[in-house]
Amino acid sequence: MRLAILFSGQGNQQPAHFDALRQGAAPELGAALAAAIPETWSSAAPSVAELQANRVAQPLIFACQMHLWRQLQPALPRPVAVAGYSLGEMAACCAAGAFPLEAGVALCAQRAALMDACVAGSAGLLAVLGLRAEAVAELAARCGLMVAIRNGPDHFVLGGHAAGLAEAEQLAQAAGASRVVRLGVGTPSHTPLLAAASAGFAPLLAPASAGFAPLLAPHRSGRLAFPVFSAIDGRAARTAADGMDALARQISTPLDWDACLGAVLEMQPDVVLEIGPGNALARMWGERDSGVPVRASDDFRSAAGIIDWVNARG
Repeated sequence: MRLAILFSGQGNQQPAHFDALRQGAAPELGAALAAAIPETWSSAAPSVAELQANRVAQPLIFACQMHLWRQLQPALPRPVAVAGYSLGEMAACCAAGAFPLEAGVALCAQRAALMDACVAGSAGLLAVLGLRAEAVAELAARCGLMVAIRNGPDHFVLGGHAAGLAEAEQLAQAAGASRVVRLGVGTPSHTPLLAAASAGFAPLLAPASAGFAPLLAPHRSGRLAFPVFSAIDGRAARTAADGMDALARQISTPLDWDACLGAVLEMQPDVVLEIGPGNALARMWGERDSGVPVRASDDFRSAAGIIDWVNARG
């Protein structure tokens, strides 16, 4: 069986994900989260707003994904392709062996801090569906925004400051967009506004990084366990160094998720599994009408249910 895995990004995390992680996390993962998000990890019931905060969301989502991956990996075939949407590319690279899980939690916390430091005031992302690329580009320029993600021929995400996002939301609706949604992300990810975050994150992934060198050096020089397709352009990374270089660039570089999914499809998977939170990537894959079955981990009540479904497709 040829399995493809998609790791989701931010925006769909819920208290239930936090609760499941608190109940099942291995001691070393719990210790890493206690160090990265101490106030949230010690809280009995963090609010949805707290879980949406960038500094909490990034290490938490990464930990949720890798916690589930550790349960699934021994019982599933080795993937032929793995990709991650935005933050999800961190989990994709970790799953492929680019760096250990505990280092990944700390790196995600650093990634969030660098991104938050780039923008003063309210900012974020706006999904616009139902308009063609030319109309979206014109809309973005008019509102002082940038196209951050291309999910399909008429599905885009714009990034920028809050005032521009609010203006774009009204204009897109007036232009006939089928759907306009402000995403649950507080930074203009994948736009040049975060260039300083990319520049700051790259050294943390380098062999000479003071804090992470002992953890990253043995991994960075090796080959990945399976190819990780970059959300920037769908290019496959087969070494840890290539995968980590893309992780730094994608923070401030527009993503072409549509091209990435096309590259995954070229690997001829028999089944696709999204490791959430949420099921947005599964829906996007389904919209391609490829005939390849897809489900999201959040569709199931247990890891055993996911394993049964995947293996039944083989």
